Amino acid sequence: MLLKKILIGFTIVSSFALSSCGTVEPDDIIKSKPSDTALLSVSSEMPAIINYQDNKLTKDGIQLGRFLFYDKLLSEDNTLSCASCHNQANAFTDNGKKFSEGTRHLLGDRNSPPTFNLMWYDSMFWDSRAARLKQLVLMPISNPIELNTTPEAVIEKLRKTADYKKRFKDAFGSEDITIDKMAFAMEQFLLTIVSDNSKFDKAKRGELKLTSLEQRGFDIASQKGCFNCHNTSLFTDNLSHNTGLELYFKDKGLGGFNKKYSDDGKFKTPTLRNVALTAPFMHDGRFNNLDEVIKFYDEDVAMNLNSRNISLAFMEQALRNHISVDDKKALIAFLNTLTDFDLVTNPKFSDPFK
Repeated sequence: MLLKKILIGFTIVSSFALSSCGTVEPDDIIKSKPSDTALLSVSSEMPAIINYQDNKLTKDGIQLGRFLFYDKLLSEDNTLSCASCHNQANAFTDNGKKFSEGTRHLLGDRNSPPTFNLMWYDSMFWDSRAARLKQLVLMPISNPIELNTTPEAVIEKLRKTADYKKRFKDAFGSEDITIDKMAFAMEQFLLTIVSDNSKFDKAKRGELKLTSLEQRGFDIASQKGCFNCHNTSLFTDNLSHNTGLELYFKDKGLGGFNKKYSDDGKFKTPTLRNVALTAPFMHDGRFNNLDEVIKFYDEDVAMNLNSRNISLAFMEQALRNHISVDDKKALIAFLNTLTDFDLVTNPKFSDPFK
């Protein structure tokens, strides 16, 4: 029964995995079966591997990207790296912090999202402002409340290091270090960070069975409509929704980026994968734990000023009938099956400077 429900719930993966509001053109990508890419393999239930024709994966390119991801040279004062706010042990989120602290000890205003399975996202950040990873990786460098420098300044520092000259030559055939090459290398590394080996994945592949409590939690998630947005094998529809977080928007989300009133209050659906490791939750980190998230959707959804565009289709059939204590316990037990312990311990994704 479990496998039947899972297959029904996730067969739509190909239609959702690349259906958001990004600008990547179909001709720019190649979808490959897992066996087609020696440097990267994914489980059978995941979407097809994506390769960019202008940035095909190479061993040296991935390794260069890994070094750059962990290198504090990417910040203005050499004190922070990308990994400072995307810790592997916390499924590449910021160590339980509501907001991340930049080089000048300024706090951001959005919670740091995880950086796994981004290969299949065609829009990134909470407001979907980046359509591709090579764009995403440069934005924190220039953000004054994050790394607070410029890509040009970073390149000048990298050019002074013999090690990076060699790494860029190995990856791209030339010692010439450029912003584009830096972005491509970091994109390659992030493309390889895949989470697909949780207990749930193993159950789906028939390698083990969920407990009766975990199975019940899966059934509750399905009945309550959680999979309307957290669908596909990615556990996200790759879209943005207004889920009634507040009556008045402090942050307009997607609408703040694209200036469309109908998109005010919409934020990218976060994945449920590794959700046990990625608290606090929501774009502003307002919920400290899963109990608080469930209570919100059970009792506190706000019919805000943009209520005509609120994404309540799933909630109207979902938690509004008040979830019981036992059902909440089961639901959380299921969510815990989505933790991928291989992801958080895989040396391929770890700090190369240690």
